[in-house]
Amino acid sequence: MGWKGITAELKLIIVAVVCALLLVFGHLILAKQLIQYAWVEYTAAGIPFLLFAIAAWAIRYTLRLEQKN
Repeated sequence: MGWKGITAELKLIIVAVVCALLLVFGHLILAKQLIQYAWVEYTAAGIPFLLFAIAAWAIRYTLRLEQKN
């Protein structure tokens, strides 16, 4: 099916769900059992930057859609 059958609103809903899952994942990896690993610190530090990039993409995507209409 691909992205052709998916509307713009559904794409943005999927992006919102991915962002919510990233937030949950970021909180789960900071558990006491995992905090001793070095990758946890780098992953937890990188999640906000990834969320910012996703938000910037979503804003540009929405503005582009608004200009088409």
